[in-house]
Amino acid sequence: MRPPAVGVALAVVPFLAILAGVCYDWWRYPKPAVVLLEPATVCFALLCLAVVGVFWIVRSYGFWKREQRLSWRMGLAPLVVVATVLVFFTVQTPTDRAFDRAHPEMAELADSMLRDGTQHLGPTEINGYEFSTVFIREDNCVYFVDSRRSAITIVGWLYTANCTPNLDRFRRLKPVAENWFSFEQGT
Repeated sequence: MRPPAVGVALAVVPFLAILAGVCYDWWRYPKPAVVLLEPATVCFALLCLAVVGVFWIVRSYGFWKREQRLSWRMGLAPLVVVATVLVFFTVQTPTDRAFDRAHPEMAELADSMLRDGTQHLGPTEINGYEFSTVFIREDNCVYFVDSRRSAITIVGWLYTANCTPNLDRFRRLKPVAENWFSFEQGT
């Protein structure tokens, strides 16, 4: 039995590419279908990676059992997976880049809404990034909602220069800049 080598490493590439496509917005699903298609795509890719991983484990164990040694070729597939995971953690998503470009203008809009007493704005485009709605809750936090990122939860950014967010309202609340949080609320 030969150790798993280049073939197994190449077998993981399409499934890693599918995950990258979802993560980096290489394509968009139609609005109502995104609820099913995006999770189905991710599950399909992860399932296929798991199948290739099991194949790699079986082949690696069989080779080691027979030869009582390891081969450098056995490390190719895990190396490809680890390198891709590192890319996912180091390369910003298009959404994060768009926020980095737009958040100074978002802060200006939030401050003007707070100053003028405007409670709600409909679809708003700021520096090329479109928000489905921008609103102020009773806590004086300004919510910038991005309905393109999720059809089943409310996601976006929270401007907190004039408020302290109530943590019980959020499924996820992550600081992304001074006075800014990325948020997710269940519907």
